[in-house]
Parts: sequence; structure tokens; C-alpha cells
Amino acid sequence: MIVEVVLRETAAVVVAAALAAGCGAQTEAPAVQSNREWIANIRGVVDQLRGDVVAVSGFDRVAAARKGLRDESQLYGLLVAYTDFGGCLHMAAAVGVEPPGRTRAVRLLHRACVHLQRADHLFTRAVARTAPRLLVSATREAVAAVPSLDAADLELTRRA
Repeated sequence: MIVEVVLRETAAVVVAAALAAGCGAQTEAPAVQSNREWIANIRGVVDQLRGDVVAVSGFDRVAAARKGLRDESQLYGLLVAYTDFGGCLHMAAAVGVEPPGRTRAVRLLHRACVHLQRADHLFTRAVARTAPRLLVSATREAVAAVPSLDAADLELTRRA
């Protein structure tokens, strides 16, 4: 009986000590953790924008653009993607200040945003005028952002 009590108390002390030792311990330095979080967030922006480009890429011909401007379902999908394009710089800024050594990736993303914001402007005009040729131009401008998006993603991977 006494042995059981002593063993229980000893076990309780060992468990408490193990838990106390783990409290507040970090497996990574905060800077490394922050850098990884920033990379994950900026990569999410790049992936979102690339996915949006893929979603609009089929409207690079006049017949498809004409249908896209007339079909409410397709037009809604275009609106969602082009809204992201118009907010590209805001999305990039929302991930915060880049950690040291990440300036090139941000610069490449901003280069992509230039194309995407032009695409958004052309899309707005295309919808206002029901002009399929403007939607074709908007689509091609959006597709022109892909090399910069890919380069930004590659830069993030290379320096990870």
C-alpha cells in the first residue's frame, strides 16, 4: 500500500516536471517561424492569383469572350477573378513586411500586379461596353502576369 502511494506520487511529480519543462518552449526561433509564416501567406497570394488567371484564360478569343459577357454564371466567375486582380497590391501588402532577403519575391509579385491591374481596368471597360474584344485584351493582359507569378514562386522556393 505504501509502495503504491509512493509510486503514484513519484509518477505525478515526473509528469508535472515533464509538463513544466515543455511549457513556453519553442521549437524554432520566432524569426524563423515568422519567416515561414510570411512565405506561406505570400505563396497563398501567388497561388490565388495564378488560379484566377487560369479561370479567365479561356476568354482569349472573341467568341468565348462574347459568351462570357452574356452568360451570368460565367460573368460572375470573371467578376470574382478580376476583383482579385484589381486588389493584387492590397493582397500583397496584407501579408505584411517581407523578412530580410525576400525583396526580390515581392518585386516580382508587384510586377505581376501591374499586368493584373491593367487586366482589371480592361475588364471593367469590357463589361460596361459589352465589348468582347476588350475582354480578350483583359484576358491576355492577365496571362502576361504568369511569368512574374511563377518567378516569385520560384524565388520563394529557392530561398526557403
